[in-house]
Amino acid sequence: MISKISWDDAYLLGIDEIDSQHKKLIAIANKLYDILTGSTDKYKILLPSILKEIKDYTVYHFSNEEKFMESYGYTGVSIHKTAHDSFIKEVEFQSGKLLDSDVLSGEKFYGFIVNWILNHIAKADRVWAKFVEARL
Repeated sequence: MISKISWDDAYLLGIDEIDSQHKKLIAIANKLYDILTGSTDKYKILLPSILKEIKDYTVYHFSNEEKFMESYGYTGVSIHKTAHDSFIKEVEFQSGKLLDSDVLSGEKFYGFIVNWILNHIAKADRVWAKFVEARL
């Protein structure tokens, strides 16, 4: 059984714009959680729109984050972008499969995106945020 994730201020990077976007990513993931734990009939109806929202907002956020890093001269942008691109590719792949699968597959997908996002914020994002912080 999956659990709804709650934002924890331990994930704050100290960059308001990026922190706000990270909170929104978690909020969107939690919309998926609500769909997964709600009515089975609504699951099939609501799933396509939440999958699109996850992908669209993730692409938007990653693009902003990469531009932000570049604006401060962070040299690890290309490595970070590779991780972002890999995540988006996996989201697209899994989303295509989910449309023809059951709630259990959706729960696994939710676990994947939440774990990836939180680990990415806690590890990879923290590295570039410290770099930027020294230049603020």
